[in-house]
Amino acid sequence: MEYHQSSQIPTLSYIENEDHPVFETLVQQILHLLNSKLVFSDIIIHQNSPLMLRQPKGLVAVTDSPITKEELEEFFDVIEPNWPQRIASRAFDRSIDLHTARIRANCFRFQGGKRIGCVIRRFPKEPIALSDLGLWDDEREFARLTSGLVLIIGDTCQGKSTTIASILDEINRQRSGHIITIEDPVETLIPQRKCIITQREVGEDGDVESYYLGALDALRERPDVIVIGEIRDAQTAQEALALAESGPLVLATLHARSTELGLQKMLRLLGNSEAQAQALAHALRGILCQALLPSVEGNRYYLATECLTPSPAVVRMLEAGDLGGIRAQMNKGIDAGCHTMNASLEGLLAAHKVRVEDARNATTDRVAFADMV
Repeated sequence: MEYHQSSQIPTLSYIENEDHPVFETLVQQILHLLNSKLVFSDIIIHQNSPLMLRQPKGLVAVTDSPITKEELEEFFDVIEPNWPQRIASRAFDRSIDLHTARIRANCFRFQGGKRIGCVIRRFPKEPIALSDLGLWDDEREFARLTSGLVLIIGDTCQGKSTTIASILDEINRQRSGHIITIEDPVETLIPQRKCIITQREVGEDGDVESYYLGALDALRERPDVIVIGEIRDAQTAQEALALAESGPLVLATLHARSTELGLQKMLRLLGNSEAQAQALAHALRGILCQALLPSVEGNRYYLATECLTPSPAVVRMLEAGDLGGIRAQMNKGIDAGCHTMNASLEGLLAAHKVRVEDARNATTDRVAFADMV
């Protein structure tokens, strides 16, 4: 592995043991990377800089050769013919299928409009089997639920959408029904098996203007399962709760680092009223908090999770807004369907799968983690 001279970012000595292919276009190079065996989550492309990959071990440059403005513009032409108008006012997203891969490209200008760039995230063409994610048995039980609200929480890029797609795939294989997803953008396509699948995209060129309006529409479409790609505002939070109270199973993601922070954010969006706290306490079926950690070797990710399945004691605490009490209850480890992030991290550390410093960054309880290690 060499180092790029203008930065401290290492450069692959091409595709780590593969021959160095020659590409006529940036599109061909992107397709080659998407079809390679390399483990990465994102391709980062800046005009006049080498193409970069985000791997478990960090950023690496694919080659030392910079990507030209003309090469990037040619790629933009492929994914969005109207890109000059779209990019003039703000960045834009485009989800597309490229042969064997599905990607989301976020395209933007920077440095005062003098340069253009793009970040490409790849998704599985089909959902990953639920049993292959690394979830605990009690977490996989969420796929058996038929009603109520399940929150999948965590920081950005921690695999929340991947987990939801796998839960939907399991439901789709086990029972019939109508699954509606509201996503920005649609990521993994869910093939129809036992369920009818309606995947709606949020956005200017999508199927619905907002998560809230998509959720509002969903109840009129006789759903059995509804996915809200992200709860970002009070309206969407209130509609998600209303949907969960009306009968279907509602799966939604929320940006929060721990179970109590997720509950705190949800209660704030709901107005911090006693009535809404009680409604949430009775509609909530579970919270799954997750983090992706690089392996010791840096060649893959491991999933660490925290799970809350509300017991009667937890329901009472949530009604009263006692989030600290919920953390204390989880730490006791006496409720079925509950475990802390530290319990998950302890297993990964004991198996020498992840490094202590990465586990420390992922913990939701640093004090307890310090005692553990």
